[in-house]
Amino acid sequence: MRKHQTTAVSAEQELTEILGAEGRLYKDGIIDDRVIMPIRLQTTYQEAQLLLFEKSTVRPAFKINDDGVDYPCLFFKVNGAVDELVGRAHDWRAAHNKTTLLYSNFYLIGRAPQSGAQQAAKEGADVFAIDGLSYLSNGKKKQLAAAYQNTLKWATESGITLSEQDICATCLYDSAMIIDAFHNVNPLLSNAKCFINVSEKAKISEYAAVRLLFMHALAFDVVVTSKRNYATIENVIAERFYDLHTATSEVAGATKKRANIWLALAAAGGLVGLFYLISRFF
Repeated sequence: MRKHQTTAVSAEQELTEILGAEGRLYKDGIIDDRVIMPIRLQTTYQEAQLLLFEKSTVRPAFKINDDGVDYPCLFFKVNGAVDELVGRAHDWRAAHNKTTLLYSNFYLIGRAPQSGAQQAAKEGADVFAIDGLSYLSNGKKKQLAAAYQNTLKWATESGITLSEQDICATCLYDSAMIIDAFHNVNPLLSNAKCFINVSEKAKISEYAAVRLLFMHALAFDVVVTSKRNYATIENVIAERFYDLHTATSEVAGATKKRANIWLALAAAGGLVGLFYLISRFF
């Protein structure tokens, strides 16, 4: 007899494979010495809103390998009706202030590295030899080194013209808030996050683009919002690194209503129910 496996059964088997049948929990520290390999989730806007505040371990594509961790993250820009998402970002920041960065423009994140950082960067990019990074565990330093190399590659692919020394100074010597958030996050619970809400016309600098790519390489969730549809990252970062969404008030309202219903059903039916609903209706 032929058979057809339902989405819920597939989700159940996938979760069991990823998290284990008994309790479906990872032990603390299990990924500390593994290199995190970010995987950008390409989603609809509705999916992004649901996944953005969920645990990393229940996101699609999360997997622990012998050599590293496939670690799903989000990088997207939303134009239009963003008030609800901005409000949720503020609420999240209030509850997770050590692992969440929140900006109202690109000024701070887009500034050039200070002269001291430029001078220090001449010493090189060996994260194990940088005094300012000595508080990081060896596992975190390995992840930071890998993220820096990815940032160099992605900056080139985006056409960013900064020199390697400029990028080194920006990422490793003058991004303390980013590295602190990376240090403080428990990757088994949630991704570190950066929210930038753009409310005025302003050109985004290449330094801002590099820091955004650096956070993406560290598996942050990076979210840029613009109520007035101002172009920002579209002008400096290659399109393949992020999703671009437009939200209308009707879509935002419908998404909120659906999310409330689905999350209530998921609470009754567990994580499998949540992923079934996402796959069924998105």
